[in-house]
Amino acid sequence: MEKGVNKKIGIMGGTFDPPHFGHFVIAQAAFEQLGLDKVVFIPNGKIVYKDTRDEAQSRHRFNMLRTVIESNPDFELSDIEICRAGTCYTADTLTQLKRGEYKDAELYFLVGADSLDYMEKWYRPDVIFKLCTVAAAERPGFDKSDIDKKIGELTEAFGAKIEKISIPLIGVSSTMLRQKLAAGESIRYLTHDSIIEYIERHDLYGGG
Repeated sequence: MEKGVNKKIGIMGGTFDPPHFGHFVIAQAAFEQLGLDKVVFIPNGKIVYKDTRDEAQSRHRFNMLRTVIESNPDFELSDIEICRAGTCYTADTLTQLKRGEYKDAELYFLVGADSLDYMEKWYRPDVIFKLCTVAAAERPGFDKSDIDKKIGELTEAFGAKIEKISIPLIGVSSTMLRQKLAAGESIRYLTHDSIIEYIERHDLYGGG
């Protein structure tokens, strides 16, 4: 049987620069609430809408994720984007997955409410909504009524299939972690200890 046949696969994209507990909480909540067979983490390569000058190298971000994901049988890690030349777009990645190992799988693309809020501005949103169900997680600063309104707008405009994920509202971001590290502050309890050890071992983010 081909890999992915009759499976429900979560796709967790992001820069993960660095990964933090918020990422893993969303993935675990989606796995449980949507009845997924697994969640595939896909760290971005070059992306068009973010300033990447201060990002850790792609393989460092991949390896930081691996320190956590390798111990969870429900999670998987893919380098499909960091191996791709040029700018990476979600529409292209989903198209590649649906043409390949997950052509017979049902894909769920996991995002936070902050990303959902401007998905119509992404490259080829029509393709994204055609190829997958979007699973949107609550984030601090976004009221449930605002999320519901956005879901209605995207459904009307694109025929999007969007489901909400309920998660604990964790006020942590990669930007926060980078700022703390640059200032010489601890990020303990904001991300996994194995990620902290990796950052220290490779002297990332100017933390010394």
